[in-house]
Amino acid sequence: MYPRILITGSSGFIGKILTKKLSKKYKVFLIDKKKQGKEKNFYHINLKNKKKLNEFFRNNKVDIIIHLASEIFDDNENTIYENNTVCAANIIALAKKFKIKQIIFTSTFSIYEKNYDKLIKESEKPSTINKYGLSKFDIEKKLKLQNNINITVFRVPIVIGQSRSHRIGILFELIRKGLPIFLIDNGNNKIQFVSVDELNTAIEKTIGLKGFNIFNIGCSKSYSFRENLEYIVKKTNSKSKFYSLNKYFGLFILNFLIFFRLIDINFYHKSLLTKNILLNVTKIKKAINIDSKLTSRELFYSTYNYYVKNLKHTKKIQSGSDKKPSMRIFNLLKYLPK
Repeated sequence: MYPRILITGSSGFIGKILTKKLSKKYKVFLIDKKKQGKEKNFYHINLKNKKKLNEFFRNNKVDIIIHLASEIFDDNENTIYENNTVCAANIIALAKKFKIKQIIFTSTFSIYEKNYDKLIKESEKPSTINKYGLSKFDIEKKLKLQNNINITVFRVPIVIGQSRSHRIGILFELIRKGLPIFLIDNGNNKIQFVSVDELNTAIEKTIGLKGFNIFNIGCSKSYSFRENLEYIVKKTNSKSKFYSLNKYFGLFILNFLIFFRLIDINFYHKSLLTKNILLNVTKIKKAINIDSKLTSRELFYSTYNYYVKNLKHTKKIQSGSDKKPSMRIFNLLKYLPK
C-alpha cells in the first residue's frame, strides 16, 4: 500500500509541479496559506495556526510530510526567520503527536554565503548571515533531534525550469530585447542550479527512506554566470552585448540600487552575482542514483525558451516565482548608445 503524503507549500513553484507528479501514484493532501484552484484534497491553512493544523491531522491519516512551505526574500528578514521556524516547529510537533513516519524537508544552499574555492560537501560548516539561510539551518538542526521519525533533507540551490521567471526573468528580458548586460567582475563566478523536475524526482525517490539523511542536489556541470547567459545569446542570435564592471564599483552600484529599491533583488543576491557556491553532489548520486543530465547552460536555455513562449500567460501572474519580472531601471538600458 502506498503511503499517504502531505505537501506543504503546494501552491508554490515546486509544490504545484510536485503535486502533479505524485498525485498519479499516491494519495496526496495539500496545504498552503495561499488559496489554490480546485485541487483535490487542498486545505487552506497557515502553518502558524497550530490549532487548524492539528485539526487537519486529526481528520486525515498522513504517513509522510513533504515540507516545502517557506518564506523567502520578499519580506522583512526577522519575519522570514520567525515564520519559517515557527511553521516548521508546528509541523515537527504534530508529526510526533500523530506518529508520522517521515519528513522530507527542502533546505537551501543559502546556508553558504562566502566565496568557495572547492565543491561544498554536506559536512561543510554553514557560513550564512542572512535570516532565510539561518532559518533553514536551524530547522535542519531541529529535525536531526527527532529519533522516531525518518528525516530526509535536501540542500537545494537555485531551482529553475518551466514557468519560473521572476528575478531570473530580468536577464531573460534583457536578452529577449537585445539590451546590454552588465556583469560584476566579468561574471566569472559559478553558482549551483537544479532543474525542478530533477529535484522532484529526487524527492520521490527518497519517499520511505530510513534514518536521517542530508543530500546536496544540483546540475551535472556548472558554467560561469557569464557562460550561461552567453549560451542563450548565441543560441537565440540576441543582440545583447556583455560589459564587465569593476568588482568594487559594481558592488557599490548594486548596493545603491538595492538600498533605494530600484531593482527587484536584495542584499543576499549579491552573493549569487559575485561568489562561487557549488555543491558536491557525489553523495546523492550514490545513495539514490540521482545523476543530473543537464548542465547549467542547457537548463538556462530551456527555461528561457519556455519563458519566451509563455509571455502572454506570465503577464497575467501577479505574485510568486512565475510572475513577469519588474524591469524598472533596466528599461533605461535601451537608451544607451549602441
